[in-house]
Amino acid sequence: MATEDILVFTTIGDRDMAEEHLTVMLELGIITSATIFPEVELLYMWEGKITVDTENKILIKAKAEHYTAIEEYIMKHHPYIAPEIIRMDVSFGSPAYKAFVADKIKRNAG
Repeated sequence: MATEDILVFTTIGDRDMAEEHLTVMLELGIITSATIFPEVELLYMWEGKITVDTENKILIKAKAEHYTAIEEYIMKHHPYIAPEIIRMDVSFGSPAYKAFVADKIKRNAG
C-alpha cells in the first residue's frame, strides 16, 4: 500500500556535486532531507569483466507528491546517462519521527 512518504535512492560519483544538487532540491522544497553514504563500492560487469568503482550512495526522504519533480531534477542535472533512481513508498517508522518530519516540512514551507 502506497503512503505519502517516499525514499529515493540514487548515486553520484562526485561528493561536492552531490551536496550541491541536494542543497538545490532542499531549497526548491522537493525533498525533506538526504543522507550521503560516501565512498561505497559498486561491483558490476563491464565488457565481460568485473569492475569495482566507488561512488556516493544517496538516500532522499520526500513526500510522494514531489517524486516527479525529484526524478526530473535528477535526470536533468545528473552526469550519468542513466542515473540510478529507485523510489520506495514507506512509512517513516515511529510516530515521534513522523511528527518531527511533518513539523520540519511545515516550518520550511512557511
